[in-house]
Amino acid sequence: MNSALIIGLFFVLMMAGIPVAVSLGLAALAYIVFITSIDPILVVQQTINGADKFTLLAIPFFIMAGGFMEQGGISNRIVHFAKSLFSPLPGGLALVVIGASMIFASMTGAGAATAAAIGSIMLPAMRREGYDEDFGGALQATAGIFGPLIPPSILMVLYGVATDTSVGDMLLAGVAPGLTLGLLVAAVTVIVCARRGYRGEGRLVLSETVSAFFHAFFALLTPVIILGGIYTGIFTATEAAAVAALYALVAGAFIYRELTAAKMLAIAYRSIKLAAGILFIVAATQAFGWVLTREQIPQKLAEFFSNLSGEPVVFLLAACVLLLIAGCFLDAVPAIMIFAPILAPSAIRYGINAVHFGVVMVVALCIGLITPPVGMNLFVVSSLSGRPVHAIVRKSLPFLAAVLIGLLFVVFVPALSLFLPEALG
Repeated sequence: MNSALIIGLFFVLMMAGIPVAVSLGLAALAYIVFITSIDPILVVQQTINGADKFTLLAIPFFIMAGGFMEQGGISNRIVHFAKSLFSPLPGGLALVVIGASMIFASMTGAGAATAAAIGSIMLPAMRREGYDEDFGGALQATAGIFGPLIPPSILMVLYGVATDTSVGDMLLAGVAPGLTLGLLVAAVTVIVCARRGYRGEGRLVLSETVSAFFHAFFALLTPVIILGGIYTGIFTATEAAAVAALYALVAGAFIYRELTAAKMLAIAYRSIKLAAGILFIVAATQAFGWVLTREQIPQKLAEFFSNLSGEPVVFLLAACVLLLIAGCFLDAVPAIMIFAPILAPSAIRYGINAVHFGVVMVVALCIGLITPPVGMNLFVVSSLSGRPVHAIVRKSLPFLAAVLIGLLFVVFVPALSLFLPEALG
């Protein structure tokens, strides 16, 4: 009964417009003050413990790296390279959105940042070429979900922190699922574009593609440096984030020479704000998680799932349904910090690999980026295109079906997530 009241209070506060982190903290404080006789200073202690983790340093660095890439000319060169590859195909510009978003995702690790950086370039271009604006917005919103899947990924880092799972393994495990979802979305895009008569433009010219590749070479080198450094043991996953930020700064300021001092200061300010918001949620989730643990919510959920079925696949599908529903109302960051410590132990009891389950969780919650009412990517592309969210949602249904099929692939084919981590030991 107590747990139901506290969880209910959290959702009431959140629906009232109070920020998620504050809602989590207030719900935990209300539990301690009105239901227990524990000193309320415990809330402060738990929130400090929640943020006092070295691995979390990766988050501000990855955010800063994304800002330097966006403002330092890297996103423009990525789009140009993707155009040289995909423009001649049917629905070429639509495929450029997917290709450029996947490449940009391999450098930033954030969905909304991917949607904003590529969308600001591609949505006006698609409008000029006669593409339906709502279709373009729906495609860009969907392509933005690759940000938290393809490494580096902020959500993978948070899952690793929340469950004591190797962050390096989590980052690498997202490669194949991210590429699989990208191919499924690309297949749907080609079908829709063929039906709408969106043709390609120009033809594939090898010399132009090679030239575009060399112009984008230093940009495309970023994921190689990040993952190569982690898996050769040169630096840890957390240190890789700092290296990525430094490399993006050097590339933008000294190689491409588009990153000015004013831009650096603006990026630093914006990155600090975004990182502070995420870390505030992480810290508050620690206090709220303490309440859930004291009320034995994880144990009760584990017992519920155990009684539901003895089959791991049934557990995974039930968890997916829960996370898809949660993704409609919660941003992915608080959702992963709330549900990962609760569901991961149950998954392990079922014999499910913790890395595989982490990828399932991240994919399911990433889908929440394109499902109303909270879907962050929908609001990003709505502001970029000037189109209402509900119009974009209608055109996103085929893409939503594609990523749901991709989620089933991830659930039923564990090797998709585990092949690379296991191959590299």
